[in-house]
Amino acid sequence: MKNKIIIITLIVLVIILAVLTSFYFVGLNKPSINSPKNTTQQAPVENQGETDSGAGLNNQTNIEQLQNKLVTDDFEVTLPAGWEKTAPVMGASAIAVNADERLNDPAAQKINFKSYFAVSYDMLQGKSLSEYLQTVKNQLLQTISNVVFANEKDIMINNRSARAIEAELIQQGVNYKILMVVVAGKGDDVWVISFNTIKSNWDEYKETFSNIAKSFSLKK
Repeated sequence: MKNKIIIITLIVLVIILAVLTSFYFVGLNKPSINSPKNTTQQAPVENQGETDSGAGLNNQTNIEQLQNKLVTDDFEVTLPAGWEKTAPVMGASAIAVNADERLNDPAAQKINFKSYFAVSYDMLQGKSLSEYLQTVKNQLLQTISNVVFANEKDIMINNRSARAIEAELIQQGVNYKILMVVVAGKGDDVWVISFNTIKSNWDEYKETFSNIAKSFSLKK
């Protein structure tokens, strides 16, 4: 049970990453030392989604961006134009940000915030998606008391059961709006996709976030 709480806490920290770690995205465009390929051009790779399909979740994930896709050993997701992967932090399998974003919010500018999404892995341990998401919500409320949740609903992501919820919170003078999508994987696996932007930009980003989530595809 203790290990489960630790994993949930890491996922919550990823969800509120930019809130808790100011200036995280400084140096975003620097090559990642963990990336096996840092060339500025990539030749198209056919059927990339079929490779490394047997890789275990405990293996180190090698992330690479091929054309407009962010690909790992376990999943792939389509990146919109201008979005780039960055080195993941503890608790995240992958993170991508809108590298070209220019925000007008002075508080967001002060901490060098850029809209981003992160993908994290966990296990349901017998919980339903609704029960699992409630656990994440409870932990988030313990971390930031002013968070407000809305629009929770069941959805489907590439023929997999999923559950989505929106949230708002204010930290460091910035009003954030978040979309969380939890996706059922194989067996007890669950994947959490968290999207974060400022509330004033939500209408601009909500369709983009939805399209990214819909593109999330687990490898067999």
